Amino acid sequence: MTATLEKQPHCISALHIELPADRVGQERDRIVRDFMLHAQVSGYRPGKAPRMVVEAKYKQKIADELNQALLAAGVREAIQEHKLRVLTVEAVEDVKQEANGPITFTAKVVTAPEFELPSYEKLQVHAPDMKVEEKEIDEAIERLRARLADFEVVTGRALAMDDFCVLDVAGKVDGQPVGEAVPTNVGQELQGKEGFWIKLGPGNFLPGFCEAVGGMNPDETREFSIDLPADFPDPALAAKKIDYTVKLGEIKRQVLPEVNDEFAAKVAPGKTLAELRDLLRADVENQKRDFIEEGKRRQILEHLNRSVEFDLPANLLRGEVRRIAADIVRQNQERGVTDEKIIENQKEIANNAQAAAHERLKGAFILTRIAEKESIRVSKNELNERVTALAVRYGTSFDKMQKDLVERDALTGIEEELLIGKTLAYLTSNATVLPLPENPPAGA
Repeated sequence: MTATLEKQPHCISALHIELPADRVGQERDRIVRDFMLHAQVSGYRPGKAPRMVVEAKYKQKIADELNQALLAAGVREAIQEHKLRVLTVEAVEDVKQEANGPITFTAKVVTAPEFELPSYEKLQVHAPDMKVEEKEIDEAIERLRARLADFEVVTGRALAMDDFCVLDVAGKVDGQPVGEAVPTNVGQELQGKEGFWIKLGPGNFLPGFCEAVGGMNPDETREFSIDLPADFPDPALAAKKIDYTVKLGEIKRQVLPEVNDEFAAKVAPGKTLAELRDLLRADVENQKRDFIEEGKRRQILEHLNRSVEFDLPANLLRGEVRRIAADIVRQNQERGVTDEKIIENQKEIANNAQAAAHERLKGAFILTRIAEKESIRVSKNELNERVTALAVRYGTSFDKMQKDLVERDALTGIEEELLIGKTLAYLTSNATVLPLPENPPAGA
C-alpha cells in the first residue's frame, strides 16, 4: 500500500491511497470463499455451489463488501503510517479500480491541530486572601435578618426615602396602556400593577420614579411622567415617556429581628448564634474557595490560549458556536428578554458565541495534549460516578442513563469533559499562587 498525505486548511488532511492488485485479489478471494460457504443457490446444497455461479449471483454484494473492507483497512493503515491524530473521517471519494488492478481512493480526515505545547510547568496565578473577615459574617447575618424581617404599617407621616411601600401603578405611553402601546412583553411593573412593593431609594425601579412618589400620604393619588433614556434595555421603550398614575396604599417599616440565639435557632434549628456564625464562616470560606479556584483555572486557560496559535477544525468550531449561541439565547429567554430583542441582538450574540467557542475549543485541545503528556486519564470509576450523578439528577437508573448516553454518542463527550477538568486541577495544584497586584491592569 502507498499513501501520500496532503495537508489542507482548517485541520483537513487528504490521504491519497493505493492498494496493490495482489492485495485486492487476495481480499476478493477471501470474500468469495466466504460467500461460497453460506450462499443459498437454487439447485445446490449450501456450500456446494460452484464459484462461478456464486460470483455471478452475488456480484454486486461481493463488490460492495470488497470495497468496504479495503477502504476501511486502507484508511486505518494510512492514518497509522502518517501518525495522524484523527478526529473524524469526513469523506472517502474518487474510488477507482480497474479489472484485476489496484484500487485507488482519497480519504479526507479531520485531524487534531498540530502545535508545540507551551510551557505549563509551575505557572503563576494571582488569588485573593482566603481569610474570612468578621465583617463578611456580619454581612451574611444582615442578609438573613432581611429575609426574616417583619413589616409594620407606618402612620402619621408621608412617604420618605428608605421606606417600603405598597403602590397601585398604572402606566401609559401616548395615551395607551404600556402593554398595548409597546409590541414587546415588558415587565408587569412597567405596564402597571396593583399591590406593587418597592423600597424607596435612588435608582430603584426607574430613574426618578422613587423621587416622584416621595412625600405621598396613604390613599393619595399622584400623576407624573418618567422619561426613559435612549439606551433603555428594551428598545421599544427607549427614549419614550411613560405617564404614571400612582396611588399609595400603605407605608411599611422593615422590622429586623434581633441578632441572638433565638434568631439563630430560626435560621438553623438547634444552633446558637455562635454556632450559626461558625456555619456562615464555613459557607463563606467554601464560596471564596470556589471563586478563587475558578479564578485560577481561568488564568491558566487564558495563559495557555495566549501562548500558542493554531487553526481549529472548522466543523467542530461551527458546532461549538451553535451550542454556545443556543445557550446565550436560552439564558436571555430565562431572564425575560423578548424574542424581538434577541433577534435584534443576533449579530452580537453570534460574535460572542464565536469568540467563546474559539477559546473553549482551543483550550480543550491544549489541555488534552497536556493530559496525554502527563498520562492523566479518566478511570472507569470516575466515569461511572458522573453517569450515576446524572441518573440521580434526572430520576432514572444508572443502566438507563448509560444506555441513553451511548445511543446519543454523548459518553465520549462526558469523558473528555472529565479529562479536561482533571488536567486543569493538575495544573492549578502545581501553580505558584501570588497575591493580587495592588494596581491591577484595566479590565483585569
